[in-house]
Amino acid sequence: MRIVLLSAAAVALSGCSWLGLGGNSGSYGHDIGTYKASSHHNQGGCSDCQLSRWNMEGGVGTEFVTGPNFLRASQANAIAGTTVRSTSMEDAFDKGLRYELGGSYARNPNQKISVTGYNTQHNGNRVNLGTTAGQAVSGDVSDYDSWGVEVGLRQYALPIKAPLVKSVRPYVEGRLGAAHVDDIGLSNVTRGNAAGADIALYDSTWVPTAAGLIGVETPVFNRFTMGVETGIRYNGKLDSADTGLSAGQPFAGLNNGGDKWSVPLTLRGRYRF
Repeated sequence: MRIVLLSAAAVALSGCSWLGLGGNSGSYGHDIGTYKASSHHNQGGCSDCQLSRWNMEGGVGTEFVTGPNFLRASQANAIAGTTVRSTSMEDAFDKGLRYELGGSYARNPNQKISVTGYNTQHNGNRVNLGTTAGQAVSGDVSDYDSWGVEVGLRQYALPIKAPLVKSVRPYVEGRLGAAHVDDIGLSNVTRGNAAGADIALYDSTWVPTAAGLIGVETPVFNRFTMGVETGIRYNGKLDSADTGLSAGQPFAGLNNGGDKWSVPLTLRGRYRF
């Protein structure tokens, strides 16, 4: 993620130097403004630009969980007669849906500050904790449901000519924020062939978030652009539930994990005021 975030500085641009590039570059006019005198353009100045400062943005897409551990065998207490298994976040949860709504403010023609609210949901899968007293213990993981807010800095590059849409404008963005994650546990628990009580794994909590994103935008009509973005996201470590797997019980300490890495794929739109 550090490489992605640092790459934002590598595409630093100034003024309105890219005006006229791309077959549909004029459709970006409310982003970069229109020069009233060509001499300012030749000198690289931007004092006569008319810039659309405020934007409304939204997006919908999916997130593919990549890791690391949801349940960590290395953190479990050694209890006689009990064996434990690690479970990755990827195995514990399906790919999820993500919804975003927010806005952005243009600091200059090539850079925006964004504020984004979002909700992400992943369906849980059935997992095997291991065995105790010769009996396998398994259960259904509840959903990973989170909502939060992120603040980002987006840096645009030059428009590039493209077929069909005539031109696209690449960008990179780094975000930081916080998310609230609902409690997560196991239901429909079985111990061998017998039903067992539900197990609390993680309490609801706030976690830090970070993201490094890359994407492209293209004008659709006046003041409105659409784009697609991907990258990598991080959600911080969850709060272990002490009541679920307390010290001295089988599998105690197994729920000492819960941070999440994921790869998003988002379709997003932006309206310029």
